Formats: sequence, C-alpha cells, structure tokens
Amino acid sequence: MVGLTSLAACSLRQRRERQLRQVRSVAETAQRALMHPLPHRIGSLALSGVYLPAESEARMGGDFYEALSTPYGTRLVIGDVRGKGLEAVGASATLLGAFRELAYQEPSLTKVAEQLDERARRRIAALDGTPDGPGPDGPGALFAERFATALLVEFPPGESVARIVHCGHPEPYVVHAGEARPYEPEQPGAPLGLGDLLAAQPPSQALPFGPGDRLVLYTDGFIEGRDRRGRFHDLAASVRAHAGRPLEAMVAALRRGLLHHVHGDLGDDAALVVLERLP
Repeated sequence: MVGLTSLAACSLRQRRERQLRQVRSVAETAQRALMHPLPHRIGSLALSGVYLPAESEARMGGDFYEALSTPYGTRLVIGDVRGKGLEAVGASATLLGAFRELAYQEPSLTKVAEQLDERARRRIAALDGTPDGPGPDGPGALFAERFATALLVEFPPGESVARIVHCGHPEPYVVHAGEARPYEPEQPGAPLGLGDLLAAQPPSQALPFGPGDRLVLYTDGFIEGRDRRGRFHDLAASVRAHAGRPLEAMVAALRRGLLHHVHGDLGDDAALVVLERLP
C-alpha cells in the first residue's frame, strides 16, 4: 500500500512538473516573440541588452524593452509589468504595441508617457470588467496589482543630451569618464496605469550625454536578485567595476554577475539595456 501511494505521488509530481515546464515555455516564448532583438547601432548610439527569464513559471513577469529610430530621434522604453504569468506578458504586449505606434507619431516624449498610461488604465478597466474581475477585496486591491513601471528615453538628433521620463521605474546609471553614478529624477512620475493619482504630468528631464557616455537601464530583477544568504545583488558595484570595458563585454559581465549572485536561480525576470554615445 505504501509503495502504491509513493508511486502515485511520484506520478502526480512528474505530471505537475511537465505542466509547469509547458506553462513556463509558453510564457517565455511569448515574451521573447514580443521583444524585437535590439539593433547593435542606431545613428550615433551603440546598444546592447539582455533579457533573463525567471526560473519558475509562477514568477515569469512582463519585463519589456524596445528601441526605435523615429523622426524625433532614437526613442527607447524599458518597463516591468506588475504581476506574473501570461497576463503580465499580455500587458507588456499592449504597452509595447502602443509605444511602437506613439514613438513615431507623438513629438513630445511626455505625451508618449501620458498615452501609455491611458492605454494601461484602459486595460485595467477592461480586466476589472471581466467575470474574473475585482473579487471579494474590491476593485482597489486588484487595481494595485495592475500597473507597470517604465522609463522612456529620447536622444534628439543633433543634441548631446538624453531626455528621460521616469514612470515609477528604478533610476538608470550614467557612466561618464569611467565613473558611474545613479541618475535620480527630480520629480518621478507615477507608474503606468496609476497616472490619474497624480495631478502633474510626468516631467521630461535632460541629461548631458556626449561621446563615450553610457546609460544603463534595467528592471528590478537586476537589483532584487538574492543570494543564498538573502542579500540583494549590488548592480551599482558591478556597473562601476565594469564601466571601463567595451560595451558588449560590460553587458556580458553584468549578466554573469547577476547569475553568479543568485546561483542561477532567478526569482524574477531581469532585463538590462546599455547605450553608448559613439564619437
């Protein structure tokens, strides 16, 4: 009897593991299909990026990024949808599709952010209206789980600046003359989907960005990864340690550093994009 019970438990566990692998494969494939490979160069900018999926399908998120050459210069977005699984991937698809459209049409980067926020709120409203909507805790609890942090960056043609709009996202790192420092917003905007909570528009801030300068953008998977003692990954130290390396080597080192810190077990998706102004 004990043997039969153990055999049944083993069979159920193997079936569950197969199902989990299948779900994770679907989510990962969908996520990779949504994000176009980053171009190695757009105008005077060199780009390099990496996307690392979480090890567990239950922790698969909606990290996303995109870089486009537009009439208003090179425009880039990096973001992280709150939530996990295929719903988060679907939300990132909505935001990526909207960004690809708005980046070409809207002259103002702040307006692009506002329109993305509106699209996010529309999606939240649509989800709240489904049979699987707010649930017993009311719409506020569900609403709090449906938003995305994002960072929008624009490199206007003929200008040695980067314009940045923060939407509740971790601050980027700026590498100048081999020194790395965080670029913290004077007035950060609300995450996408929560913009109606703030009366002010998300401000655009100009950052000097000349030849040789680099901008390091990332999602929170790169700073919230923990080692076996529960310590967070120190991305800032890694950026400073590898700031003097060639662009591709720097990105590869940052990727290795994260995976080494978490011993290959990522608790969340992690995305990173580094841009360099060429001479």
